[in-house]
Amino acid sequence: MGTQKKQLKICIIGAGFTGLAAAYYLSKAGHLVEVFEKESQPGGLAIGFQDPNWEWPLEQHYHHWFESDWAIRNLATEIGHSVTFTRPVTSTWINGRISQLDSPISLLKFSHLSMEARLRTAVGLAGLRFNPFWQPFEYFTAKSYIRAIMGEASWKDLWEPLFVGKFDKYAGDISAAWLWARIYKRSPTLGYPEGGFLSFAKSLELAAINYGAKFYYHHPVSHINELLPQFDKVICTLPTPLFEKISGLTYPKLEGIGAVNLVLALKHQFLTDGSYWLNINDRKMPFLAVVEHTNFIEPKHYGGEHLLYVGNYLPSNHEFFRLSENDLVQKFLPYLKMISPKFTQSWIRKSWAFKAPFAQPIITKNYSQLIPPLSTSISNLYLANIQQVYPWDRGTNYAVELGRQVADLCLKK
Repeated sequence: MGTQKKQLKICIIGAGFTGLAAAYYLSKAGHLVEVFEKESQPGGLAIGFQDPNWEWPLEQHYHHWFESDWAIRNLATEIGHSVTFTRPVTSTWINGRISQLDSPISLLKFSHLSMEARLRTAVGLAGLRFNPFWQPFEYFTAKSYIRAIMGEASWKDLWEPLFVGKFDKYAGDISAAWLWARIYKRSPTLGYPEGGFLSFAKSLELAAINYGAKFYYHHPVSHINELLPQFDKVICTLPTPLFEKISGLTYPKLEGIGAVNLVLALKHQFLTDGSYWLNINDRKMPFLAVVEHTNFIEPKHYGGEHLLYVGNYLPSNHEFFRLSENDLVQKFLPYLKMISPKFTQSWIRKSWAFKAPFAQPIITKNYSQLIPPLSTSISNLYLANIQQVYPWDRGTNYAVELGRQVADLCLKK
C-alpha cells in the first residue's frame, strides 16, 4: 500500500468480503474508515447463520476455498485465522445414479460417455487448465468451445444440463473465458476457515477495528450524495443496480442470476458414498446441486447433524423466490428420495430457505469491455462488486483481491 501524507476519512458501503478487505487495508494504512451495512453482521453472500445445537455457524449459501485462492489465504494468515484443507469427493447425478467425477482418472472411468468422448473431454479440459491466457477465450462461447473440442456428446450429456441449470436462458451465451476461469484455478483440495465464513468475517472485522475502523450495522445507505460531503472517499460494494439507485449514475445493463438455497439439518447422512458436492445433470429435477456440507466439514461442529444444501441458480422472477421454506421442502422431497432412497421427511429436524436475487453475473463474450471501472464519473466515488472480478468467477477470494485493488486505487488518487 502506498503511504499518504494526509489521513483520509473513507466510507465503505457494504460489509461483504470486498468491503471488509478494503476496510482492513485502508485502516491498516492509517486512514479513518467507516463501514455501513444494512444486515446485522458481516459476510455478504457468505453471511452465516447458527442453530442453537451447533458449535459453528453455517453459510446461507455454500462456500469453500481452493488451494489457489492466495489472496484470501494470505489474508487469513496475516490476521491469524486458521484454515483447514481437505480433499472431498465431487460427483455427478446422471442417468439415475451417482458417479464420481473430480479427477482425470474418474473422467476416464466415467461410463456415461463413450471412451472417445471422455478422451476429447480430457483434451478440452487440459486446454483450459494449462493455458495461462484467458483473453483469447473472450471471443467465443463456452458452448462452442466444448462442442468443437470435447464433442457434441460431451456438451449434450455432461455440460449442457449444468449450463442450463445454472444460467437458464443464457446457457448458450456464456463466454468461454468464464469456463476457462472455472477450470484454470480449481483444485481438488478445498479449504474452509475455522469456525466458518462468519467467524472469518468477524476476525477480519476485528482486525480492521483494531486499526481504528468503525462498523455500523442495520444501516442501509439510500443516497450517496449525503455521504460524499462527509468523507474524502466513498467506496460502494453493492451490486451495480443498487449502486445506480443510490448514486444516480447509470451503466450498461449487465445481466445476473439469483440463488435459492434450501438448507436441511438431517438426522442421518444423505450422500452415503461420501460425496460432498453432487452436480445434478438431470434437468427434470428441480435443483442444480446437492451439497452435503458435513461430508466436507465434520458433523461434530454441528451437534452431530448432517447438513445438506439443495441449491439453485434462478432468475429473480422464478416461482421458487416466492415459495416458503416448507413449500420448497415438499417440492424437493420426491427428487431427493430418488438420489437417496432411504431418505424420508422424518430425517429433517429443521430447514431454512435463503434467497439472493443477484448471486451470479452472466458472463457473455467480450465481457471485459462491458464491466464498469472501479472509478466513477463522480469524484472520489468508487464502485467495487462481483461484476468486476472478471475473468475470475465470483467468490470470497476474488472479493478480497478486489477490496485491495479498490483500496490501492483510492489511495493513488
